[in-house]
Amino acid sequence: RKQMTDYSRELQFAKDLAYEAGKVMVKYLPASIKTVKQNSSPVTEADLIISKLVIASVKKHFPDHAIIDEEIENTISKKEFVWVCDPIDGTIPFAAGVPTSMFSLGLCRNQKPVVAVCYDPYLKKLYFSSQNTGSFVNNRPIKTNENGFEKGEFVLAIPYWFDQFLKTKKFDTNLFFEKLHQKQIVLSLVESCVYSSMMVASGKVLAAVLPSANPWDRAAAKLIVENAGGVNLDEKGSVLTVFGKHGLWIVSNRKVAKNMQQIVKESLLNS
Repeated sequence: RKQMTDYSRELQFAKDLAYEAGKVMVKYLPASIKTVKQNSSPVTEADLIISKLVIASVKKHFPDHAIIDEEIENTISKKEFVWVCDPIDGTIPFAAGVPTSMFSLGLCRNQKPVVAVCYDPYLKKLYFSSQNTGSFVNNRPIKTNENGFEKGEFVLAIPYWFDQFLKTKKFDTNLFFEKLHQKQIVLSLVESCVYSSMMVASGKVLAAVLPSANPWDRAAAKLIVENAGGVNLDEKGSVLTVFGKHGLWIVSNRKVAKNMQQIVKESLLNS
């Protein structure tokens, strides 16, 4: 096999797939037909069209690789190379016609991401990275910002999802809001883990506090954030992994990462 660090073929494949998926997202956004899954989250016909597209493409071009995605092939594989896809991260806004959803595709080698693509087809922003490179949007390098808790800075959070991933603890949303409000930080919500983490990676916001969600939410975003100079932690301060069991996902620039983790820790209550 080629050098360990050269994933140019896989990265180009992921980019091409992202553009194809984006066409589907743009086409179906205005009038998407929604059904509701057992966990109360929606799925649309666009999710399923993109899932089938990705699965077929991986099987054709990389037949020895595994593929897992949110909608169809969601059994975790132990193969060396595994493609991890969220066809539409942010199906809730997508189903409502709100353009804050993203396509996400990562390639993991031995469970660690080595290729990552996240695509916003509405603003035509393709975020990408691969092992031992920086992170980019449309070929322009991106970096997390170097700001601290300065007045008016943004933190993104999705508080109402937290408890189902924490299992043993409760998250005190009001306390969390209050601690950030005291620092004169603006707290906002974008209903997509991938979209939120790309805002951190590109320096638009300081941090995002998200449910740890699933491997398909984390795989690509984790690599892009880290290669943009950011950090991915869980509620205990451990480095977030793609396939590990975590409660919360703290995406942050380096300057406020420890402080964000401390605020999250203080907002957790024993149930």
